[in-house]
Amino acid sequence: MSALVWLRSDLRTLWHSPLSYAAKQHDNVSVVFFITPEQWQHYGLAESKLDLLIRRVLELRNELKEKGIILNIVAAQNFADIPEKLESLCQEYDIRHLYFNAEYELDERNRDKAVRAMLSEHDIECGVFHDTCTSRPDKILNQSSQPYKVFTPYFRIWLERLKSAIVPIPGIGQVSNSQTFSQSLANDADLVTAFLTHKSDGWPATEDEILQRLADFLDQDVTEYDALRDIPSEPGTSQLSPYFSMGVLSPVQTSNALVNRFGDTLFSAEGGAYTWLKELAWRDFYRYVMYHFPHVCRHQCFLTKYDNFAWQTDKDLFQAWCTGHTGYPIVDAAMRCLNQTGWMHNRLRMVVASFLTKHLRLPWRWGEDYFMSKLIDGDFASNNGGWQWSASVGTDAAPYFRIFNPASQGKRFDEEGEFLLKWVPELSFVPKKYLHEPQKWSGADSLDYPQPVVEHKQAVSDTKAQFADFLKN
Repeated sequence: MSALVWLRSDLRTLWHSPLSYAAKQHDNVSVVFFITPEQWQHYGLAESKLDLLIRRVLELRNELKEKGIILNIVAAQNFADIPEKLESLCQEYDIRHLYFNAEYELDERNRDKAVRAMLSEHDIECGVFHDTCTSRPDKILNQSSQPYKVFTPYFRIWLERLKSAIVPIPGIGQVSNSQTFSQSLANDADLVTAFLTHKSDGWPATEDEILQRLADFLDQDVTEYDALRDIPSEPGTSQLSPYFSMGVLSPVQTSNALVNRFGDTLFSAEGGAYTWLKELAWRDFYRYVMYHFPHVCRHQCFLTKYDNFAWQTDKDLFQAWCTGHTGYPIVDAAMRCLNQTGWMHNRLRMVVASFLTKHLRLPWRWGEDYFMSKLIDGDFASNNGGWQWSASVGTDAAPYFRIFNPASQGKRFDEEGEFLLKWVPELSFVPKKYLHEPQKWSGADSLDYPQPVVEHKQAVSDTKAQFADFLKN
């Protein structure tokens, strides 16, 4: 009997439960991936991310072909088109089983519900697997069978479940039969839409190259992760997040690699490997929050009382932030790097998010959308969770009175200005003492660099006062 595996944000051949199960249970296994340009534009996804996504799909097609499996790339303008297209494919090719990995965003859950409902009318079975997180979000609850609202107790359970055992997912055996669908796009050029002008050439797209990146990081860099991860001029982070966002790397696979490499020392609550493992848990946690509190998928604050908070709406200030012309060098360097490369160091993501929400008091949703429009690793759950944390409106959020000082952050994490000067070269003649506060230099008037758009102490004072007044009511 024929089976169809529907790929979404799980673009890999290894540690893939739906593919493994289908190949074991069925002689005839085909795979489908839907190109959804209208949906991607609606989500405002970065062009570099879409470019990497398309490159990855094409590489995956070749990788699956080596195992006798045909990956059919089918056009569907948006999620609403997919249930009918799947039903049509199943009917045309006598497919009685559809397998896929769960996704936990609200739109995706509604899409999958519609798919299951339509296929059930034709007695087509749907098998749903849960490779998206290390632990399923519905399996971690408190003693009252309620979801956790803060990370620490969630992480305690997450860690215990990880320690208990990771069961490897079998690889894919050779498949004897696979089908090419009539709807499959035959011309690769059809996959590259006209608006993809930002490329992702610096990022590998084959599974072997990506797995080698992971292996190299675990071999060479992860033990220093806790010491170097905050230094933007150092290659101290894994830079694997684009591959987690599209599921080339499985979180279970990665956790297993850490456990195999470090054994019990991984759980010592110290060191770079443990710190990186905790970041994987944060990734799961933000999906957990989406699953149990779906209102965050609707641009609502996790702490709903803040939905009525009166953010400023100055578009000129927002434009200065977007383009890297705020007069705060570390903020401007980070934003210019993002705009040109599609990447931003994690420490700097926190700095610029704090600046937007706490200095400029502009809506966190503006920043969330802008990041998604630029980041090659744009991931809805992590991006939403990070922005709500920075704005003090989310789960485990930073207290409203904890506000990053951009100059202090720059001096602490880019003391020599190595990162700063790469992206803000107009400050190259400023003495190092004044690099992070060039307006204090006696020669500041000669610089082709803007004055600060807001004064730090006044902005912080105003923000604290507004939050305090809001919370009184």
